[in-house]
Amino acid sequence: AAVGAMLDAGAPPRRAAARLADALDACGGLLVLDEAQHLSGPLTGVMLRELLDCGAGRVALLSRTPLPLLELTPLDAAGEVVRLSAADLAFTVPEIGDLWRAHGLAPSGPEVQLAHAVTEGWPIAARFLAQAAAQGRVRLSDLADLDGGEAQLGTLFDYLAQEVLGPLEPAVRGLLTRSSVFEELTPELLEAVLEEPDASALLETLADSGTFLIRSGEAGTQVYRAHPLLRAHLRRLLEPPTAQDLAARGAAYFEQTGRPRRALAAHLLSGDASRAAALLSVHGSAWLALGRVTLVERSLKRLPRTVWTPQLHALAGDALRLSSRYAEALTEYAQATPLARALGEVQVGLDTVQPNQTWAPLDAAEAWASGGDLSRVRRFRAENLLNAGQLAQAVALAPELASGARYALRTGDLNRALQLALGAAQGEAGGARAAQNHREGLLLASFIYAIRGDAPDAARCAEAGLAEGERLGSPFVRSLALARLGHAHLTAGDLLAARRAYGQALDMAQGVAGRLRAEPLMGLAYLAGQAGDEKLAGTLNAEALAQTQGDGYMLALLQLMTALGRWHAEQPDTAALDAAEQAFGSCTDAFGLACVALARCAAGKGGAAQAAHGAAAYPFLLSGRSLFSPFPDRARRAALLARLVAASPRHRAELLPAAHALGYADTPAPNETPGFEVQVQVLGRVAVTREREGRPRDWGRAKARDLLILLAVHSGGLSREAAQEALFPGADPGVGERNFRVTLHALGQVLEEGAPSGALLERGEWIRLRPGPDLHIDLHAAQAVLEQPAATLGRLEALVALPPALAPTEVEAAEQVAAHYAARLPDALTEEAVAALSAGQPDRAARAAERALSLDPAHEPAARSLMRAHQARANQAAAQRVYEGLCAALADLGLQALPETEVLSRTLTG
Repeated sequence: AAVGAMLDAGAPPRRAAARLADALDACGGLLVLDEAQHLSGPLTGVMLRELLDCGAGRVALLSRTPLPLLELTPLDAAGEVVRLSAADLAFTVPEIGDLWRAHGLAPSGPEVQLAHAVTEGWPIAARFLAQAAAQGRVRLSDLADLDGGEAQLGTLFDYLAQEVLGPLEPAVRGLLTRSSVFEELTPELLEAVLEEPDASALLETLADSGTFLIRSGEAGTQVYRAHPLLRAHLRRLLEPPTAQDLAARGAAYFEQTGRPRRALAAHLLSGDASRAAALLSVHGSAWLALGRVTLVERSLKRLPRTVWTPQLHALAGDALRLSSRYAEALTEYAQATPLARALGEVQVGLDTVQPNQTWAPLDAAEAWASGGDLSRVRRFRAENLLNAGQLAQAVALAPELASGARYALRTGDLNRALQLALGAAQGEAGGARAAQNHREGLLLASFIYAIRGDAPDAARCAEAGLAEGERLGSPFVRSLALARLGHAHLTAGDLLAARRAYGQALDMAQGVAGRLRAEPLMGLAYLAGQAGDEKLAGTLNAEALAQTQGDGYMLALLQLMTALGRWHAEQPDTAALDAAEQAFGSCTDAFGLACVALARCAAGKGGAAQAAHGAAAYPFLLSGRSLFSPFPDRARRAALLARLVAASPRHRAELLPAAHALGYADTPAPNETPGFEVQVQVLGRVAVTREREGRPRDWGRAKARDLLILLAVHSGGLSREAAQEALFPGADPGVGERNFRVTLHALGQVLEEGAPSGALLERGEWIRLRPGPDLHIDLHAAQAVLEQPAATLGRLEALVALPPALAPTEVEAAEQVAAHYAARLPDALTEEAVAALSAGQPDRAARAAERALSLDPAHEPAARSLMRAHQARANQAAAQRVYEGLCAALADLGLQALPETEVLSRTLTG
């Protein structure tokens, strides 16, 4: 209002601008100036300098062209300017997906990619496209080829005509319209085809406008292009004969200058299908190798079938195969030459890992091939041998296969396999290429990480592979990525997430390739077996085996994983282990054989020496949970490790790192590993809960509870006589000894039933709970939290969750520890409150102080902290209520608040 009054009074514009800058500074306001490209004159420059000097305010300049304003130079140098280009403001692929979902649509990954490609992230175009699709006026498939027809976005084109093209001079608009036949523009193209002598200057003018053309490349080699939707609209303005003539002249120019892809597009627009077919026959395979699958499919779709040759049918088969449309690919290959047909069928079999279906076309291809094609067929045969698990024959035929990640994996050289897979994955994401299906480096690395027990990296690679599959538009890669994500979740112990990922992988595999179903079915068969559903596990396993198609390695993995699922439900499946061992032996896979040996030993069906050898070679099978570990839980793996070291001491050094990973300072002895973990609770109530048991264990004698509390509060243990006297004070020595012996036995039954005696409870002249990774005592964990420094990450949350006191007991020897715990807990909470206040976190401070006061209503330091927290949140009434509550609690004890608490109350509440 003040600025308006100044202008009404005739004040100079510069003074009015300075007053507006003061107003922005005072309120921290944001001033947005649209069409800022007009702020280039001397008068506006003076006013702009005043506006930009707005202190705490901000100014946003919206312009259709880059702003080379001198007034911005010093601010640029000071780092006070943020520049956002059209590329910065354009919608990203995920944002396009969010926009579509906001319109009630559920687009697939490829559809989102296509929507982004069509609009190039242009917000108004993206919005119109989403609205049109939501209303059913547009199908994305109709927009896949804007060069091949009209895109039905009438509202958007009206906008283009009125807002974008309207201000252009007729000559410039005519040039832009006639050049819309071509995707990329250069001065040379326009001079040769459109006979425009001032092409370079006109292109620069259009590019500088910031709306019509985008400039790319370096000086001297720059190219220009219009937005795809703008080009589609402009082509509709051309008479068909004119567009065809321009396209024909452009095609000739592109052929002369060695640009076959541009020439192909121009021939298709001109209607010269024969020449387009010839170019596609010559260059199509090279484009596929570069990942230009959509280009080839789109070009073939626009060619009439009357000009198709057997070579084009083979090319169509290749494009469809690379798009995971295998049934359609086989149909096209059937119309190619005999050799091309056989080679196509071979490549489908190799891509989908179906060795049994590949032998016959391999024989046919070898009969037709000669020269270089014969070498290619032999290379294909070697890969099929590798897929079939016949590694020695494969390497004999093609020695270079031995240097690949898949060969290393299938022979058990996992470190080398992972290194090679990660090397292959470098540069995959975002690159111009075709999908490699089961050969994708990221997905191979994910599988290796899972079988090594590295669940986070397995999930990371699987998710990156899934995103890459969506970018490539490959349902094969996406389905396989989901299966590998299921393996990662299974390795992490998240069975629900694993089942969900396996189900999604199965859904994605429908109609793509039966072989894709094998891995998710393998995971689901394991889950069914582990849940005790033997019938379902058998059905899923049989279905998965039917999809292996002669792949011996996959067959072995299936049998092993099914056997592990049943074994983890404590139902050994010797037949499945036998089948897995035979298949792994045929593949010469040392890792698979080690897994089988460990599983046999774990089930009590095999020798420990062989299992120890396998564990020494692959210690991660015991140190953590991997996809093929003999047990999913730590305690049983630790017990198995102890058995192996006892049976084969020479492997102790190799297994020591696994023992460390399992929580032991040294390799444990069998009598030190119960095979289960025990949770001891003495805070709040007394309970003993075993791993894999759904409820706390029953007590044999009530006194056993008191003995457990006694041993928990004496972490170092105590003598037998002291323990007996604490439990049975004043009893006759003989009676006390007898009662104590029975009580100790009862506690041992609760803690160690089914485990070696002494694994958790020492029973000699010195009685104690044996410390270690198999026994967890809540009091000891709580004491560790209490002793942590204030503001340690996670300490406040842990303190709030702690029970207020030890369980009630009649054992006097525990009273001192109980009293100390009950007093220390509110003190520790108050420490957290003070630290939170110092850090400017009143909500956390209030949470800690409120919990402390709930434990001890007369805790003055906690009350003072809570009062300060309420004051920081501008709640004086709450601070007063805290003070009043404290005074009442103190009065019940015959006390009154300290002077510092009274002073604080008066200061905070007035």
